[in-house]
Amino acid sequence: MRAAKARALSILSIAFALPLHAAVAKSPATQDEAAVREIVAKIYAPYSQPIPEEPEDGSYAPDNAAGAAASGYEPPYTQSLAAQIARWDSLMQESEELYGLNGFDWYCQCQDNDNATAKLLSQHYKLRSKGGIEATIVFSPGRGPEGDQGAPLRFRFRNEDGTWKIDDLIFEDGSTLRRSLLTDIADASKVRR
Repeated sequence: MRAAKARALSILSIAFALPLHAAVAKSPATQDEAAVREIVAKIYAPYSQPIPEEPEDGSYAPDNAAGAAASGYEPPYTQSLAAQIARWDSLMQESEELYGLNGFDWYCQCQDNDNATAKLLSQHYKLRSKGGIEATIVFSPGRGPEGDQGAPLRFRFRNEDGTWKIDDLIFEDGSTLRRSLLTDIADASKVRR
C-alpha cells in the first residue's frame, strides 16, 4: 500500500511540475525581451510627449512613412513585411481613395490620441518559437469618461539575421497587418486598372 501511495504522490508531483515548467519555458530570454521592449518603447514614447506649437511653415511635423510611429520612428520590419509595406505605400501614394490601413494609426489603433493622458497600460511577452516572440500590448490613446481604455495589439517579432524585427501585427478585431496590407493592395490595384 505504501509503495502504491508513494508512486501516486510521485506521479502527482511530476504532473503538477510539468505545467509550471512549461510556463517558465515560454518566457523569452532576458536579452531578447529587452531588445523587443526597446522597439515597443520607441514606438509608443511619442504618444505621451507634448505636441509642440506648429510653426507657420509646418516644419515640426515628422515625416510619417507607412508604418512609422507618430515620431517618425520606423521600427525594424522583417524583409518580407517591409516589402509588403513598401508595395502598399507606393499604391497609396498613387490613389486618392481611403483604404483600411490608412484610416487609423496601426499602433494605437485609433485616429487621434491625447498626449497628456496617453500611456501603455500593459505589456506581456512570451516565446512563440526559438526565433519568435509575441508581445501583447495594451495602449490607452487617452483617458476617456470611463478612465484609461485601450485595445490589445499583438506584435509578432521574429529574429532575422540576429536582430528582432516586427513580422506581423494582430489588431483588436482579429485582422492582421499582413492580411490587411494584401487586401488594400488588391483593392488599390483594381482601381489602377
